Amino acid sequence: MVRSIDPPGVPRHKNPIPAAALKGGLLASSAISGLDVETGAYPQDKAVQVALAFGYVETVLDAAGCTPQDVVRMDLYFNDKADRRFVNPHWIAMYPDETARPARHAHIAELPHGCCLQITLLAVTGDRT
Repeated sequence: MVRSIDPPGVPRHKNPIPAAALKGGLLASSAISGLDVETGAYPQDKAVQVALAFGYVETVLDAAGCTPQDVVRMDLYFNDKADRRFVNPHWIAMYPDETARPARHAHIAELPHGCCLQITLLAVTGDRT
């Protein structure tokens, strides 16, 4: 059976979907963005918004019993790919060893008003090699 992952402190989706789902050692996330749970809005400062999104990624991984090293692919959805400059510092902090980083792909997407980034990821649990 699929287990929904909806940790406290991560913004809930408007639609009836969890932040992520776990089955058979595979974790797949829904879109994770930098919506501020305190205000219910996207911060105007893109650096703050991206920092929130990466914090939520870590919270989701932790709730699923995963670490960043369990992530095998991360997809980044932007209105403007120039906003990758806000992502890269978090990416390097999360994956300081350049020989141990997951695959990553940036896409252009139509995002909700005020949102500069949505993240999805795939992780495999239990693989500590």
